Amino acid sequence: MNGGGAGDGPEDLDGLSVDAAVDAVDDGESDADEVRETLAIVAQDGTVRRAAVDDALANASKVVTTAETRVELAAEQLTDARETAAPVSDLDLVSVRSGEFAARLDAIEDRASELGDDLQAILAEKDDGDLYEIARRIRRVTNAARGVQRAADDLQFELDSFETWLADADRRAAAIGDDVEAVAESLRELDDVAEELSGGSGDAESGPADGWATAMVRHRVTGLMLADLRAELTALRRWADRDGADPPADVESRLDDLAARHESVGERLTERADPAWTDRFGDRLEALDGALDEMEPPVAWSDVEAVIEDHRPTVE
Repeated sequence: MNGGGAGDGPEDLDGLSVDAAVDAVDDGESDADEVRETLAIVAQDGTVRRAAVDDALANASKVVTTAETRVELAAEQLTDARETAAPVSDLDLVSVRSGEFAARLDAIEDRASELGDDLQAILAEKDDGDLYEIARRIRRVTNAARGVQRAADDLQFELDSFETWLADADRRAAAIGDDVEAVAESLRELDDVAEELSGGSGDAESGPADGWATAMVRHRVTGLMLADLRAELTALRRWADRDGADPPADVESRLDDLAARHESVGERLTERADPAWTDRFGDRLEALDGALDEMEPPVAWSDVEAVIEDHRPTVE
């Protein structure tokens, strides 16, 4: 490859074969296959053509339009879900979930609003801009639009499940049962980690040290999950009383059992920690504890994920 850059001139690539164009834009660092796929966006019959930009922009515009339509559908579904939730919107269990959905929609709408501006910026340069850079920008906006569409589709799916959950007491009972089982599985995995650590090394840089730190984070989050499930059970009982329905059965006893197991595995993890591990990770875990202590049920789990990301101990 000759090392020529994409900024050598907007006419350089027009009329070159895709293979020759790959050589022309190679900077020695880019992946050749990715460059080839990008240039194919503005190629016709294996040749890079400025005339191909219009078709590429038209295809990108279709993808953007589809994404925008899916976002609009998600917004409509959120409106429907809020109407369904209105009679029980005084329950924090419901209002917090509605708020999380609304926040997600706002973020998706912000991403979608940028897509049209990005297309217009490319359109302004289609006649004399650098062909490779145009192709890269078309690829980026197309990928971004597909990401927006996936996010909007996921939101619609979850809103549909939310509406079913709102309307069906049996579904709510089944859902909390599933969440309880998820906590039980997490505790089983933490038990396994604690058992494996019984023969762990004192090396602060070793695998056991990293495994211990990760397990301690999971243990803290599992405790928050248990508190959240207790609050949810209380809310579901109020809801059932209001509707004259039966509350979820056998959940409280399972939560009591899981709380005891949670305490036990926490003690085992603490006992089996080498001082080198606590020296390395202790400050971060303490900061995480403080941040999670501020999280009160009903928990906004997207906020918890952000807190964990900010305070997660660095493992090797």
